[in-house]
Amino acid sequence: MLSAVSPRSVSLSSSRPRWVIAAFSPLTWREFAFHAAHLPIAIGGLLWFIAAVALGLPLGVTWVGLVVSAFLLAGSAGFASATRKLSHRLLGQSVILPRKYDAKPGAVGYVTTRFRHAATWRALAFLPVSFVLTVATFCISTGVLITAWGAMTHSVWGQYLPEQIGNDGKLHRGAQFLGVFVDTAPLQVGFAVLGVTLFLFVWPGVNHGLSSLQRVVIRSMLGASRAEARLTEVTRSRAAVVQDADDTLRRIERELHDGTQARLVGLAMTLGDARDRLQNGAEAGVVAPLVDQAHSSTGEALVELRELARGMHPPVLDDGLESALISACSRVPFPVSLEVSLRARPSTVIESIAYFSVLELLTNVSKHARATHARVTIAELSGRIELEVRDNGCGGAYVSPGDGAGHRTGLAGLLERARSVDGTIDVDSPAGGPTLIRMSLPVPVAPAA
Repeated sequence: MLSAVSPRSVSLSSSRPRWVIAAFSPLTWREFAFHAAHLPIAIGGLLWFIAAVALGLPLGVTWVGLVVSAFLLAGSAGFASATRKLSHRLLGQSVILPRKYDAKPGAVGYVTTRFRHAATWRALAFLPVSFVLTVATFCISTGVLITAWGAMTHSVWGQYLPEQIGNDGKLHRGAQFLGVFVDTAPLQVGFAVLGVTLFLFVWPGVNHGLSSLQRVVIRSMLGASRAEARLTEVTRSRAAVVQDADDTLRRIERELHDGTQARLVGLAMTLGDARDRLQNGAEAGVVAPLVDQAHSSTGEALVELRELARGMHPPVLDDGLESALISACSRVPFPVSLEVSLRARPSTVIESIAYFSVLELLTNVSKHARATHARVTIAELSGRIELEVRDNGCGGAYVSPGDGAGHRTGLAGLLERARSVDGTIDVDSPAGGPTLIRMSLPVPVAPAA
């Protein structure tokens, strides 16, 4: 379940807190902190929106006023940027930035580029929406939380409330609900239980739902449009494919130079020595060991070449994806259930990606998850291949970004591999397990032989 979230990207549902301990989850409190921390940004944004409308409309009839209006319009991008950064820091949501406008020189260029930039208008429209939404989410979440805490601690602070005359004509001290005062031991206990229930089970859900609404609004209004997001995703994934191809070619070149080439040079020298001895009249018994050595070196060189080719398209896939995965699952040191249901054989590229992805995921499970069982499911649904790997291990899997030099490992490497063919990955791996990793790949059919 990185950089950015797009219509076809990766989602990290592993960070969602379990409902039993959600009230104590850092994510729950980060979401609550977002409601509070975003409040001053939302208030400032509303004031800026009012200023932009109040000054921009009347001044827009003059040339100087258009420049001022363009400045006020562009200023909304600052509030949008602050919201995106806060959302990334506290909500864990990264939003693909909208395409920047092409700056043009002069006052005319300044005005036209700002007024023609759709993302800037969306940022301006976001300001009043953000104010209403943020005030509502903060008040609702805070109200439920304070009510829960107040109910839990009523026996402490209720005794300091002033006495009031109830409907029965007697004096009571404590909170009053529908004419009933919470001033007896059974009512105090029931009120405390109600507070604990609100705090443990109601408030986390309300708080998470409100923050999810914030995420949706921020992503839809402050992120790139679907077309822009798609273009960004395709550009980035294609660059990753080129980088991976370059890394693979360099690896093959290095292994050929350091291993196979050296072995072939030695083979040539051995055969040359044998030829020279035969020309000088040496007996077959003297030359035979050299020929045996050359034969052995030839076999070793062939093994190395096969290992190099295996990374491009493993021979085990010649019999199809299912048989290849049966062989792979049999080598895992714990039971693995495999179910493959495909209407037609995919292309060799998709087969290779699916095969290597399952190998990588099962390797991760055996190394890190401490699982006793895993399940691999591959099916064709709605024109795509849906691949799932489940395990009953300790969970905690996540997508780790690269090191900044184009190197990617683990799930990040699988994500890049899937994106290269317009695929997606979803990771659901809460702490304590279980783990479910889904990969969705397109399903072009391989050409007939």
